[in-house]
Amino acid sequence: MVQPIAIILLAVAIATGLAVGSSSIINATCAALKPLQPYDYCVGVLSADPVAAAATDVRGVAAAAVNITTVKAASTLRVISYLVDELTTCRRYYTNMVKSLVDVLIDFDAGRFKNASLEISANATGVPMDCDILLFEGNAHKDPITQENGENDLLARLASAIIDLLISKHV
Repeated sequence: MVQPIAIILLAVAIATGLAVGSSSIINATCAALKPLQPYDYCVGVLSADPVAAAATDVRGVAAAAVNITTVKAASTLRVISYLVDELTTCRRYYTNMVKSLVDVLIDFDAGRFKNASLEISANATGVPMDCDILLFEGNAHKDPITQENGENDLLARLASAIIDLLISKHV
């Protein structure tokens, strides 16, 4: 029983020694940046990067930091591109929804309540949630208009229900 514990302790000591040795330049660099950058953030980001962890001087750490930033910026650019595409689709959804709601108002003003009900049900209710789902499940996995989608969905369903109530009163 003593041998396995001794082996584990030795492995931990070696790993700790390697980690301290490989990150001493990171620790020194981050300590020098303390007034400008949060130390824990600096050490955490750089230590997680194999290139930075293997750096032997500040130049190596700086190159790794630039590389980390480049990768993150490129990733963010991809998310923005996905969002632009997905929001463009949502814009088409909402453009069609608004056109349909204008038709609903025309039918409503003309007393064609059943037509208004069919139009709002077919082309307005559910549209905001289609947009919401697209943004949530799309490549960006971000929905910057979730509140607006929810409010529009509730309003479309409310208007539809009230028109249907009006129809049931006139039958």
